[in-house]
Amino acid sequence: MKYEIRQTNHFTYEGSVSHSINQFRLKPIEDHEQKCLSFDVTIDPEATCYIHNDYWGNHVETFYIWESHDKLMIETHSVVEVCKKQIPPSPSFNEEMLQMFDSDAFKQEYAEFLVQTDYTTIDQAKIEAVTDKIWEQSKDPHDFVNRVNTYLYETFTYVPGATTVETKAEEVLNNEEGVCQDYTHVMLALCRHRGIPARYVSGYIYVDENSAMRGDAATHAWVEIALPNIGWVGFDPTNNVIAKDQHIRLAVGRDYQDIVPVKGIYIGGKQHLQVGVSVKKIDPPNESGSSQDLYFVRKNKELP
Repeated sequence: MKYEIRQTNHFTYEGSVSHSINQFRLKPIEDHEQKCLSFDVTIDPEATCYIHNDYWGNHVETFYIWESHDKLMIETHSVVEVCKKQIPPSPSFNEEMLQMFDSDAFKQEYAEFLVQTDYTTIDQAKIEAVTDKIWEQSKDPHDFVNRVNTYLYETFTYVPGATTVETKAEEVLNNEEGVCQDYTHVMLALCRHRGIPARYVSGYIYVDENSAMRGDAATHAWVEIALPNIGWVGFDPTNNVIAKDQHIRLAVGRDYQDIVPVKGIYIGGKQHLQVGVSVKKIDPPNESGSSQDLYFVRKNKELP
């Protein structure tokens, strides 16, 4: 599936600011399941970007604006082709896969995605109360993840504005409400507690006009787990689905802190952010010969 994506991050400031240093992770991932066919960025005030890949392999761009300014615009335009590997809906673990899953070599390979982070730490008694019953009902680790995906979707309430980007998994588990980032952090905690390597994924979700799927109006978040002999497989607990061709990946990491889409520091007053995202399916066209263009806007988001 092929998509055209446009994102606008429009910062406004209460008074002039200066000495602005900014960094963004907005170029879609390139690997065997996703190709970034083109990527362009426009920055106003104009600035030169310095590019590198971070520890997790994400494309990162950094730029500086020293002169005074009262607004900042970052506009990106991407064309992406997504082609997920085909796996059975419920692949059973054979004896070889179970042995690999329990091996020290597997645990060492994915060690960084097995430890809890500040965002994903939950009290031992609370996490056991949730996972023990699900684990006992599961036939293997993949089945456990499927059940957790469904549990979060059915138990939690999707409430935009109920949390912030700083909300941690334990608070979300206690209140049983939040948005995609919150569902993702709790699922990471539950999977890692049972020895299942899991990583945070940021990106976009294509939602057509007939879809009931839920997602952030700017960017989306979900989980990928590592399976022996299969590799990374995506699960979207916000929608209780396996992440397939409608999920477009931007960055991966241990939690939100590793993949913040846009961040920076500056000298000056308070800032406000308006984010606009357009996701257009360009292959194949619909019956009328045109493609579906979805546009979302989030207004007046104040950043910490």
